Amino acid sequence: MSTPANGDTAQPPATTAQAATDEKHASQIGTPASASQAKRDQLAAKSKKPSKVPSWLKDNLTSARSWRIVARCWVATWANFVLMLPGPSLRVLGQAAFFGCMLTLMIPPSFPFFFFFLAFSMLAIGALTGWAWGCAAAAAATRARSMQVLQAATQRVRSFASSATNPEATARIALFQGEYLDVRSTAVFGIFLMLGCYFAAVLQVKLPKLKIGTIFLLIVLDILTTYGPLFPYARYTLGEVFMIPIGCSFAICLAAQILIFPETLAYAWQLSFVRLLGSNRDLIRMHTSALDQLSHLYDPESHLLHIRTTGEQPSSDLLDRHRKAEDEAATIAKSLLADAKANRTSVGEQNEDINGQTVFLGMEFYRSYFSSHVMKAALRKSRSVNLQLALLNSFWRLIAREFGLADPNTFDEHWDPSKAEQGYHVDGEHGTEALPSKQRLEPIRLHETHTIHRARQELLSSEAAQQVPMSRMLNILQRVAAPSLQAATNSIQAVQDYFEANLSWRQKRPIDQVLQQLHETKTQLESARESLLNDKRLELLQPYAEHFRVLHPDLDLTEHFLQTKESIRSFRVGARPLHVCLVYVTNLVDALDSVLHLHQELLDAADRAGSKKRIWAPKHLSRLFAILSSDKHGSADGLDRFGQGDGQFEREEVIDSESAGLSSNGTSPADDSDSETDSNDDDDNTRTPSSRSSRPGDEEKTPTSKASSKKAKRERKQRYYARDPDALPPTSIGHRLGRGVAATYHFVTGPTGIYALRMCIASFAVWITAVIPHSAGFVYQHRGIWALIMAQTAFSLSGGELIVTFAMRLVGTVVGLLYGAVLWYISAGLGNGNAYGLAAATAVGFVPLVFVRVWAPKMLLLPSIMCSVSVVLIVGYSWIDTHLQVTANSGIGIGLAWKRTLLVIIGMAVALIVMVFPRPVSSRFLLRKNMAKVTRQLNDLFVDVMEAWISRNRIFSRDAQRSGFENQVVADGVEKDVSTSDAIHKLWQEREAVIRARFMTIATEIASYPMQIGLATMDFHIRGRWPAERYVELAAIHATILESLGAIVSSVRAFDQLGIAPDGDVVRRTVSTKDKSQNDWLVLLSSSTSLLDPQYLAEICTMFDLLSKALKNGERLNHASFSLLENHFKYAHRNRNMQRFLHRQAAVDKGLAESIQGKVQGEDILSWSVLLDPMYLRYTTARLASVTLAAQLDKFKAVVQDLVGESALHGFDMLKEEYDQRWYRAAAAVGEL
Repeated sequence: MSTPANGDTAQPPATTAQAATDEKHASQIGTPASASQAKRDQLAAKSKKPSKVPSWLKDNLTSARSWRIVARCWVATWANFVLMLPGPSLRVLGQAAFFGCMLTLMIPPSFPFFFFFLAFSMLAIGALTGWAWGCAAAAAATRARSMQVLQAATQRVRSFASSATNPEATARIALFQGEYLDVRSTAVFGIFLMLGCYFAAVLQVKLPKLKIGTIFLLIVLDILTTYGPLFPYARYTLGEVFMIPIGCSFAICLAAQILIFPETLAYAWQLSFVRLLGSNRDLIRMHTSALDQLSHLYDPESHLLHIRTTGEQPSSDLLDRHRKAEDEAATIAKSLLADAKANRTSVGEQNEDINGQTVFLGMEFYRSYFSSHVMKAALRKSRSVNLQLALLNSFWRLIAREFGLADPNTFDEHWDPSKAEQGYHVDGEHGTEALPSKQRLEPIRLHETHTIHRARQELLSSEAAQQVPMSRMLNILQRVAAPSLQAATNSIQAVQDYFEANLSWRQKRPIDQVLQQLHETKTQLESARESLLNDKRLELLQPYAEHFRVLHPDLDLTEHFLQTKESIRSFRVGARPLHVCLVYVTNLVDALDSVLHLHQELLDAADRAGSKKRIWAPKHLSRLFAILSSDKHGSADGLDRFGQGDGQFEREEVIDSESAGLSSNGTSPADDSDSETDSNDDDDNTRTPSSRSSRPGDEEKTPTSKASSKKAKRERKQRYYARDPDALPPTSIGHRLGRGVAATYHFVTGPTGIYALRMCIASFAVWITAVIPHSAGFVYQHRGIWALIMAQTAFSLSGGELIVTFAMRLVGTVVGLLYGAVLWYISAGLGNGNAYGLAAATAVGFVPLVFVRVWAPKMLLLPSIMCSVSVVLIVGYSWIDTHLQVTANSGIGIGLAWKRTLLVIIGMAVALIVMVFPRPVSSRFLLRKNMAKVTRQLNDLFVDVMEAWISRNRIFSRDAQRSGFENQVVADGVEKDVSTSDAIHKLWQEREAVIRARFMTIATEIASYPMQIGLATMDFHIRGRWPAERYVELAAIHATILESLGAIVSSVRAFDQLGIAPDGDVVRRTVSTKDKSQNDWLVLLSSSTSLLDPQYLAEICTMFDLLSKALKNGERLNHASFSLLENHFKYAHRNRNMQRFLHRQAAVDKGLAESIQGKVQGEDILSWSVLLDPMYLRYTTARLASVTLAAQLDKFKAVVQDLVGESALHGFDMLKEEYDQRWYRAAAAVGEL
């Protein structure tokens, strides 16, 4: 085993001192096991008392700001409703007088002024566009109308009305009975309606931020094209039915926004950011609490009784207690992982909201200490905090024994390779066929092959021989990590306090005290980090120092800690408790660094801002259109989540294009996350270039001449095309025209085109009943227009989403109708009601309605909207039908309620039928393809990490080669080559942004898995039960692989001893004296993990690629495949032998043969200084992460094989086992083991 060069040594404390420390700690926590258990039970009881009131309801009920926003929305809603009560205003507003109140509940003025104005502007533009398109339809229909048919219809109606008692009313009834309908005119209206529906549906899918505008475009267009054919002439003013209430609602809401507790976007953004920081602080507290629970699992007195100077082995009773403590630790870890998952889901939603707000920051007037640029910079720093806190989960997964050689549930100990031969094709493990079963699927377990069995046995026996139980190490870890976790909590709290001081108009305490707190907590955080890295972590090494001092009484620890080959191997394999705890320390150091960078960023901004706020003017309003026209999801105001399509699924063509790597139409991950926030908006007028959309080129090839610069410009202008196995890129006009035709056909027949076509079919199915003479009067009388609107808005992108939204809409409608009927009967009794009674009843009844609508979580957003709309419909129509002369009277109260329910059901039923036939869009299919896309993204992330590592090694290799030439000639006009540290600094500066952005993109995708799995569970299960258990396993595997890749790239980057300055830029530390040790660490890591072994690297990439394609296409895998975990051990063993051979050969070549004779045949020595080196943290973390990566990919392959099946190769398992046994015997014979 190759080890870094020895540095300064440190003498560990004596055994008796450590025993005294354990005894002192035992006296603090109580030695009796019963007391420890009682305290654990007490802590568990406290943690298992969740409130029965939902958090969103409890928090907003006790928040003064929430009630201020509710008051603003309530005033606007009630004012819009009261406006329709007086007779004069009711006659002006017309039959849709309630629409203004309904609109206020759909888009309440709860957003910041800028967002609300933007939302209503999109709504108004959409409605005006629908009105204009409807007017064009009316004009075209008038030209197409047959004058002979019109004259005959007019004469018929006049003759009929002349004999009636009320000719005017009779003529109006005849109009809405369809007497003036004309086939050609109706057809023109229908064509315009279909075109408008198709266009709106495409916009809803392609530009989700404009969804609210498309919805009202359809509503106004429905009015014009449904009632327009009934009139004998062009009625361009039909749009006023909705436009007048929209204008009134906008005016009232605008006044409420300005006069009642106004808020700016910057104010709302900072509140959201404070909540985001609070969620991170809560997660740190969860870690603190869980570590405290783990620390009580260790009983120092009972363990110290078994420590003898003779190296006595522990008793079976003590081993049982240790095993039981480890099981309890696994239970605590699983509980924390569940809580952390909920916390990260909340953080993901908060990030989604705040990202939607961030792109609009600085486009308004606002008062603040700092500019929007500082806010965006703080958000970028907080992203690193989110990621580093998420990486802490890797430690808890190790404690929970979710994977790894120590996990008793990962491997099947009773696996026999000969059993797969019998009945393999009928019900084999992963055969091509499977028997039906109603039982719940058991978790996938890997084969415990000969190689894995040996590795597990060696690990368990070596760990038992160490006599250092996991509970003892966790006890020490709690003491080591507690001060740092508390310092991080205090730091985040100080940042929150500064934002809250910036938010409050009345300062609760002087700003100087807040700034002083910022400085003090930063100093405390720096001290805690330094103490953890330099002093505290060394406490974790003391149990092993004692143990090896006991095993080797004459060993001088200042020189050689582990000297024999067996002791080195025993420590490397059996010190799992130490290595697991070091993983937590490593990730905690990174988390402290990220919190420190956030703290420093804000502290610098606070020092520049001083103690006075200033007024900031709006900037970059020209970007507004580009932002609104982008196809990115996730606006903070929920505008793209109103109505249909909130299933958290990406469009199928987007999944296909990204998984296929079509870069011509897409953007890089860095563009997705940083391009909108990286520019300095307020401090200068220059714009920084966007992140690279492609991977960085070779660092050795940089253009230096004008010719190469012009060539680079030409290459940037060159258009690239996605590879097509059936056609090369176009070279002529005919080819380009053909590609245009093919693209049009692909769009029309693709998911978006089919979605738009289905909406057109559903709209036509409902609309046609309103323009047929036999049913036109019935549809108008019962206001069938609402069935048409419901059919259009009930569409979804997948089957599971359709079912969920169907249930939500129905429940919300029923509750709203009952609630509205209650309000009506309270105010009117059995009569027609009066304005005062109805105003008083709605004034009280709207309060809970507005509260739920404003603060309901996203899962309850759709039911709350349907409930609010239904209440206003019942009360509004009941008042209009009794106080306004109308042709269609649907009744009042409960009679109107059941008709409204029937219209909703009809509309949703039409949408359901059209979505289901001929082929529904399966949520399960979208989930599987999305997981395939994420697998491909994980492969890209792995490739980026390995590319950075290889490029870094090439820089060192090139520098080593150049250092061999004493005389180097530099041409005139060419700059000298930069130093190695400068080159590495530049390398990481280029790569880090792309890697971080890709990591964040994948983390966001994985965070959406629970929602997608839930929707897929609700999908149509026609062919059989959906294996939800397997997809839950895949989600966990993806999360674990992502954490492993994050640990690897963090460790590789740390080996270069790079830090991060307070301004966030990568800076160099002094590495001249450590370069040799630095290279040794990387050699050790590459040989022990085999990640830079070309064969192993190719196998990992191939595995990612195979699994991605198998998931995407559902094609079965081949049974004869390799195990990455087995190959990890084999390649690591081979590489260590190669390193030892090269080491001995180099010593012989240099004439040092005599110096290596005294060592154990040239074997390396693991010194105490190596364990004291901070880089040992990184080495351990990366090594465990590489093992986890291999194990998870093997499990990933097993799960996919269970889903898609595999092609059998009879006898392969037996052949492989026999080959591995022969190889082991041969290696043991030549002494290579």
